[in-house]
Amino acid sequence: MMSWTRLFLLILIGYVAFLLYLPVPSNIDQGVKYRSVTALAKLCQHVGLLSQIFAPGVTNVITIHRGVFGFLTHYVLPSSDIYAPDVKLERTTFDGVKVHVYTPPGGREGELLPGFVYLHGGGFALFDVDHYDGMTRQISKELNAVVVSVELRQRCGQIMNIPIVLKIRRWGHVGPDRRYRRTPEYTFPIPHEDSLKATRWFLKNAGKYGVDANRVGIGGDSAGGYLSATVTQAIQDDSNIPNIKLQVLIYPWLQIVDLQTPSHQDYRHIFGSNGIVFSESVGLLAAMSIYGEEATQTQVQAFMTNNHTSKEFKNSAFYESRMSHSIVPDKYRTGSFYTEPSNQYPNSVIGHKIWSESKQLFLDQRMSPLFREDLSGLPPTYIVTVEYDSLRDDGIIYAKLLEQAGVDVTWRHYEDAFHGVVWVGPGIIFDKGTKILDEMYAFVRDRL
Repeated sequence: MMSWTRLFLLILIGYVAFLLYLPVPSNIDQGVKYRSVTALAKLCQHVGLLSQIFAPGVTNVITIHRGVFGFLTHYVLPSSDIYAPDVKLERTTFDGVKVHVYTPPGGREGELLPGFVYLHGGGFALFDVDHYDGMTRQISKELNAVVVSVELRQRCGQIMNIPIVLKIRRWGHVGPDRRYRRTPEYTFPIPHEDSLKATRWFLKNAGKYGVDANRVGIGGDSAGGYLSATVTQAIQDDSNIPNIKLQVLIYPWLQIVDLQTPSHQDYRHIFGSNGIVFSESVGLLAAMSIYGEEATQTQVQAFMTNNHTSKEFKNSAFYESRMSHSIVPDKYRTGSFYTEPSNQYPNSVIGHKIWSESKQLFLDQRMSPLFREDLSGLPPTYIVTVEYDSLRDDGIIYAKLLEQAGVDVTWRHYEDAFHGVVWVGPGIIFDKGTKILDEMYAFVRDRL
């Protein structure tokens, strides 16, 4: 008769095998490492769903992700000090916003250095400046620039009230002594406003850090790419401060009006409900950016199926000029998985309610930088897109729109890379991510 211990071990082995069993495209380098990363995301998703038994709410999975990655960052993975340890770190605030300021060991005596503002990814809800510490240290050293890493702050709010989650919160360092303003606790436009406040303060006070205010760039990955785009646009409209010299958008997330672009459909076709940025996770983060802790599964489903914008909007000339799938290269619209967009939504009570309540938010260029009417005059832009990314088309569309507006655009696409490849965490480095950053450094050095 099988013992309980043996049965438990068999179940555990079976579950681990299930976590590791997921599609890995053959051209992704370091496939085993990629499989491990996506398995961890899958585990967080499962724990988040299980936690709803004790504390109902779709935002629970965010708490789980924060706790797991916070625990790994602070207790398991190597210290970020292994990356550019000679770079000096100062923890401070710019106009009330928490920042890390990195000063390189080099530089020429008596000369001002360039500056670079980095806005980290995480869907407005995950990660912090500590998690990105290793990457921002490297950026400072490689560019010989003063780097400002801006925190997306989150208040000390309760998403879940069960004891295990309180422990997870401590692992993630989101207790009362640290107040980050991220979703779901804080909604649009708080992340944009915090990022803009910190960047504007830095531009006005660059000399205090030995920085030439006319040589300041900005960049970010994923949601941080979105924030870089919106902050750059806002500063372009402010005649009282120097303009941003250049912007770097690494697989940016730039809109939430169409979650059925070819890249969303392609990602779902390849990965299903697995991977890093699958439909359910993007739909959840999109809904939370508007509704915060009050987001419901019905709203998430509406975002996932594009049942949250009106037929009139989808048929408008403006929408066609900014979101038409024809802007995306033909090769991404020829697969058997691809379906032409429908303009019949919203076809439900919840869809009509979302659009009627949030129309102005969707159209706000601070929410959707693709919708800025005049894109001309923006600084030189470096856009990175990767093949295995549901957000791929956001970056492609923005690159095309900027080119049409006469902006100097450099677009780099990597066929064998995935969303998140440039930085997963200290000690989890992908060769392709290193290559992407090296090519980005070359661009910035030449222009900054």
